[in-house]
Order: sequence, then C-alpha cells, then structure tokens
Amino acid sequence: MEELSQIQSQIQETIGELEILKKVNSHLTEINTQLQASYAKIELMDTQLDKELRDIDELDKIGVKALFYKTLGSKEQQLEKERQEYLELSLKYKQLRSEVELMEYERNLLKKKSLRLPEIQNKLLQLKKLRQNEILSGPDLQLREDYLKIIEKLDLNIAINKEIDEALISGHESIKAIERIIAALNRASDWGEWVSYNDRQAKYAKKRAMDEAIRLLPVARHRLNLFLKEMSDLGENNIEIHLNPIQFNSFTDFFFDNLISDWIVQKKIVSTKNDVLNTLSYMQRLIMSLESESQVVKKELINLKDQKENILLK
Repeated sequence: MEELSQIQSQIQETIGELEILKKVNSHLTEINTQLQASYAKIELMDTQLDKELRDIDELDKIGVKALFYKTLGSKEQQLEKERQEYLELSLKYKQLRSEVELMEYERNLLKKKSLRLPEIQNKLLQLKKLRQNEILSGPDLQLREDYLKIIEKLDLNIAINKEIDEALISGHESIKAIERIIAALNRASDWGEWVSYNDRQAKYAKKRAMDEAIRLLPVARHRLNLFLKEMSDLGENNIEIHLNPIQFNSFTDFFFDNLISDWIVQKKIVSTKNDVLNTLSYMQRLIMSLESESQVVKKELINLKDQKENILLK
C-alpha cells in the first residue's frame, strides 16, 4: 500500500473532524425542531392548567344545594375529579419541562461544537490547495496528467454552463417580447369582428393596438439579436443547437417587415400574426433544447467535481 504524504494524512484527519461536526450540526437541527414542538405543547398546557384551576375555584365557590340541582352529584366528588385532572396535567407539564431543560442543555453543548464547522471547512480547503500543488509538482506523472485533464474539462464545462444560463435568460426575454407583440396583434385582429366598420372607437382601438405592436418591434428585434449572439457563443463551444443565423435573421426580418407593410396598406394581419406565432414556437423549441443541454452540462459538472475531490482527498 502506498504511503500517504503528510498533507494526505492531514486531509484524512480533517475529513474525519468534518464528518463529526456535520453530524453535530444535523443533531442540532433535530433538537431545535423538537424544542419548537415542545415549546408549543408547554404553551398549550399552560392554558389548560389555568383553565383547570379556574374550574376548581368556581366549583369551590358553588353552594352544595346549587351544585346538587346543577349536576345531581356530590360537590366533593366533583372537586376531587377536577383536582385529579389538574394533578395529572401538572405532572405531565413538569415532565415536559424537564425534558425541555435537558434538550436545551444538549443544544447549548452542540452549538459550541458546531462553531468549529467553518474553521474545519476552511482548513480542508487550504489542505486541498496544498494537495493540488503537491500533485502538480510531484513525481507521479500519471496522477498529474489525470488531474490536469479533469481541471481542463471542469473549466470548460463551467464556461459552457455560464454561456447556456446567459442564453436561457436572453431567450426567455425574447419570448416575452414576442408575446407582447402577439397580445397587441390579437387586440388589433379582434377589431375585425366588431360590428361597425365605421365605428370611430373601433378604429381608434385598432390603431392603438397596431401602434403598440410597431413600438414593440425594435425591442423584440434587439432581444432576438442578443439571443442570436448568445447562441453563436455556444456554437463556439461546440454546443449543437440547431440554429442557422442567416435563416433566423431572414425569418425575423420577414415577419417584422410584413407586419409594417400590413399596417401601411391596412390589410388583414392574420398572416403576420401567424408568422409571429411561428417565431414564438421556434423560440420555445430552442429554449427546450437549451434547458435539456443545461441539465447534461450540470450533471457533467457534478461528475467532474467529484472526480477532482476524489483525487485531492484520497
């Protein structure tokens, strides 16, 4: 068996300390949960005890004759029953208070121990840095090569993951911009179903809706261009998302130009709205592809980090 270096021995020892402290932290969480439940029970029992005492006092003040007509029973029997109930509840209350005191004492001890958790975590982090330097400058060439390959892959996946996240944010912003145009076009197209063609209010409503769609055009175009740039960046990292920049630009230019020309010549806007809906559908499919790719990259990141940790901590 290969002898461990001093740094490796310190790492193993620190990992042992860390595992103990993690268990301490877990136990502390459990005790806090139990204490919260116990505090709630104590509060409820306080209320119940107060009620039992009031019942005893009220019963003690009632005359024997009144009690006979009220309950058809003995006052002493009734008092004894109330006192017994109070005594039983009081014993349970005292027992619960004792349990709470023990849990609070244990919680305080665990809190003191758990304060060392950040210190030990930082110690392990520093030891891993030392171990990394040891590997990179050590005589084991195969270990060094394996480690460097993992670091290279890890750096690449971190960069790709960042690019995908940025593309997703840009893509969702593009979809929102397109959806706002569709909402305006829907209001404009609904005008055609209104009763009177000459109705001034209807004409004004359509003009207002179309003006809004035109106003939103540059925003949507800007968002789509940003998305296209993000997708191009991903292409440089060999991410296979099916997007042809030339076709994409031509497609968006088509429906934008078509929308403007429809407004100028006062034609029906159904075909234009369909073009925008197709673009929305296309964008949604791209986002789904990106989200799927994001899951793959994130899983690979976890795998690579585990590999790196295994080399540093073994």
